[in-house]
Amino acid sequence: MQLFIDIEYERLVPPLNKQDYERLYNSIKNNGLREPIVINEHGAILDGHNRFKICEELYLPLKTRVETFGNSLLEKKYVIETNLERRHLNDFQKAELGIPLLEIEKELAKLRELNGKTLGPNDHRGKSRDLVSKQIGLSSRTFERAKVILEKAPEELKERVRTGQTSINYAYKSVNRAEKKKNSKPIPITEFNVILADPPWQYDINTRGSPDDHYDVLTLDEICKMKVPSAKDCILFLWATAPKLKEALHVLETWGFDYKTHMIWIKDKIGTGYYFRGQHELLLVGKKGNISIPEEKDRPSSVLYAERTKHSMKPEKIYNIIEKMYPNSKYLELFARNTRQGWHSWGDEV
Repeated sequence: MQLFIDIEYERLVPPLNKQDYERLYNSIKNNGLREPIVINEHGAILDGHNRFKICEELYLPLKTRVETFGNSLLEKKYVIETNLERRHLNDFQKAELGIPLLEIEKELAKLRELNGKTLGPNDHRGKSRDLVSKQIGLSSRTFERAKVILEKAPEELKERVRTGQTSINYAYKSVNRAEKKKNSKPIPITEFNVILADPPWQYDINTRGSPDDHYDVLTLDEICKMKVPSAKDCILFLWATAPKLKEALHVLETWGFDYKTHMIWIKDKIGTGYYFRGQHELLLVGKKGNISIPEEKDRPSSVLYAERTKHSMKPEKIYNIIEKMYPNSKYLELFARNTRQGWHSWGDEV
C-alpha cells in the first residue's frame, strides 16, 4: 500500500522543536523504526508524520499499523488525541488542538441525537466543551481564553504564546484591552475646571490582588500621553498609591499641572504591598492657571478615614469634599467606575 500524508492531518500536528526532531532522527538512524506508523485503510498517515519523513530520508523500511473508524470524525479525533497523549505540549498548543476537537465533539453530538447511541470506541457522551477541556488537560476558563487569543490576537502575539514567551493569561488581557480601545468612547473635548482621576497604574511586581487581575492597566507613557480636557484655570485631584508616587507626580506635571499638596485616605483594612502592607492612598492636588484656593471653611482635613470596599473603589464622600471645595464647577472624572449627577464620567467601567 502506498503511504501518503494527508495535508489536513499534517496541519493538526504541532511541529517538533529542533532538539526533539534531532533526537528522533538520531534514534531512528541508529536503531531503526521501532514504533509503527499508523495509517487508515487508504494509506493516509494518522500518526507518525515525522517518523515517515525521517525513514524516507534515510531509505529505511517502514512498519505500519492500520486503524479503521466508524466515520471520518472519529478518525480525525484519533489524530488529535494521539498527539495530545504523546507530545510535550504547552497549554496554548493543547488549546490549538482543542479547537478542532471541539468542533468534532459538536458534530458527534448531533450524530448521537440522530442515532441515539455512541458511534465507536473513542466516542464519549457529555457536554462538548467540558469533554474537550478534560481531554486537553486545561480548565474551561483557560481553554476559553486561549480560544479568544486564537480568534482575535495578531499572529505575532499568538506565536509568542505558542513558544512560551507569553502566558495565555497575559495575552488574553492584551486582546481584551485592544478590543476595549477599539470600542471605547473618546475623552470629551469640552474643557473642565475640576478633574478627578484614578489612573490604572501598571505594577512591576505581581502581588495578591494585583490590579491587572481586575482591570486593564496602562503604562506610565500611555497615561502621560492622554489628552486631558483641562480648562486654562483648573484643579486636578489625582489618586496615587505610595509605590506610584514618583510616577503620579510625573503624570501631574506632564498633564500641565503644578503639584500643591495631597490628602491621605486611611483605610479600615490592610492590603498587600512591597516593603509595607498598604493601608492608605494619596490624593494629589495639582493646579493649573489662576483657579482659586478654597475658603478656609470649605477646606477638608488632609486625612480622610473611610472604609475600603471593592478593589480600587474610592470613597464616595470624596465627591462631596471636592464639590464643597469647588462648588458650581464643571466636573470631570477620568477612569471612573460609576456615574454621579453633575459630573461627566469617563472610563471603561462606566
